[in-house]
Order: sequence, then structure tokens, then C-alpha cells
Amino acid sequence: MSGVSGKFELANGHESDNLCRMEVNVIDLAFQGMPGVIAAFLVSGPGGNILIETGPESTRGSLLAGLREHGVEPADLAGVFVTHIHLDHAGAAGWFAAEGVPVYVHEKGARHLIDPSRLIESARTVYGDRFDSLWGSMVPAPAEKVHALGGGAIVDLAGLQIEVIATPGHASHHHAFRIGKDLFTGDAAGARLGDNCYTSVTSAPPQFDLEHTLASIDLLSSLGAERLFLTHFGEISDPGAHLSAYRDNVEMNTTFIRQRLEEQFDPLSLQVAYEAFQFEQAFRHGLARELWDRYELINGTAMCADGMRLYWEKRVGAES
Repeated sequence: MSGVSGKFELANGHESDNLCRMEVNVIDLAFQGMPGVIAAFLVSGPGGNILIETGPESTRGSLLAGLREHGVEPADLAGVFVTHIHLDHAGAAGWFAAEGVPVYVHEKGARHLIDPSRLIESARTVYGDRFDSLWGSMVPAPAEKVHALGGGAIVDLAGLQIEVIATPGHASHHHAFRIGKDLFTGDAAGARLGDNCYTSVTSAPPQFDLEHTLASIDLLSSLGAERLFLTHFGEISDPGAHLSAYRDNVEMNTTFIRQRLEEQFDPLSLQVAYEAFQFEQAFRHGLARELWDRYELINGTAMCADGMRLYWEKRVGAES
């Protein structure tokens, strides 16, 4: 069952100094029956509605129910925007495209929405028998409904200006979206669940890149946003403090992994060590146990350790 965790009305300023009203509703997709782990964002402007993120196909029912709570049907959407093509962010994008809704995605990810076979094959290799229950199917998107975006593009839709911000690091095909003073950050600003300051580093393999991650955080910090909207999960009202703390966290945790590699930890031992390191951080922040379980569901420590390990191994290989 879907739920709305927040409603925010704010001014969307354009360079012409004309102001319009914008409303953001956070739709909780209740992934695997857990609240507050994957969000989609219904953004309503003076000329209609857009959707940012779709979540996986397995939660499409919750997404549609959440849209209908606001009187919105798929046909009412002027467009769907996804930050990147990972299944927890864009798994249902093809379904919306097949329903006739234009989908906007990074130029490197567009072909994978049109033909998701390689994406599905790769994910099945990782998740095995759990794939279907976690992610569901993925509907191929009609090519004419997929709009490839480059960083710096501005899309005028629904009476809004959606600015595309290139934010590689979590993945090479990652975008954030700026609308007025709001930033929709996907995985570029980490995962922060519940009313707690513990933030998990989103370093899933195979594309995690430390330098790009830090540069993307710095870029987001420079934009003077008043609010961040994280896909995992919801609204952040202190963008400067959050991004600064997250930058420090990325550096601390990637350094931890590098040091363990220097100590000759094997991959499994590294996963165990990183989980313990994260659990200690979560404990110091007073994180409730049920929130820890949600972090493990959506951004597991073993997966994140593997992403950082692969980054350092590639770098050492390139330097040798």
C-alpha cells in the first residue's frame, strides 16, 4: 500500500523572475513491504504533472495508487524522469513509456530502457532466484517515447524548467534534476532513511568512482539548493550540512576499504569488516534496528564494500 510521506509547496524561480507555484509529493513505494526505502516524486507545476523516479516494476501498483491519491493517472503525466537506470530507480519506466508517457533518461541509459535484456540478465546474475520478487519484470520502452538527456540540458514541461545535472560517481549514467531551489539527487547524495543522521554511502558495483562521487557532491553543494529529495528516502531540509557530512563519510569509508586491502583482506573478509564498521557508525548515530534492516535491504553493506573494493583494484591496476 502506498503512502505519502511529505507534501511541499515552493516557488520555482525562472531567470525572467516570473514565479510559479510547484508542489512536490513524496510517494512511498513500500518496497518489500517496508516503508521509507524507495521514493518516487510527483511534481505538479502550473501546466501539469511530472514524475521523478518510478521505482522497480515490482512496486508499480503502489506507485499508481500513490498517484491516484492525488487525482493523477499515468495519462496525466507530461513526462517521467529517472536519475539512472538501476532497477530500484527506473524499473517501471518502460511501462510508463508503453502507456504513452515520455521518459527522460541519461543518454547512456536510453538504449537499456528500450531493450532491457542486458540489464535484466546482469541483475539476475546478482540476485538469482530473488530477482522476480525484488524487482519484477521490466517492460521495454518504445524508442519514440525515450528522450536521451545530456548534462546541462533544460527541459520545459508542465510549466516547469527541469535542469539536468550530470552527477557521475554512483554510476557513469547518473543525473540529478534541479527545479527552482530543489534538487532531486537519486543516489548522488547517499541513502538516509528515517529521522536519523546516519547516511549510507551508495557505492554499488561495478561503476562506483570516488573522484567522480566527490566532484558530484561538490557540484550539488555549489548550487544553493534549499531542499534535497533523496530516492532513499525523501526530503532533506539542510542540504549544505547533509552534503558536507556525506562528503566526509564517503572519504572515511573509502579510506577504510583501501586500508583493509593494504592489509590483504580477501573480498569476504572485507565485506564482514565493512558491515561491522557501518554498524558501529549506525550505533553511534542511535539508528533503530529496523532502520538498519532497511538499509541492508536497499543498500547492503556487502554490495557497497564490493563497489569500493573494485574501484581501488581498478585504480591500482591502472597505476601499475
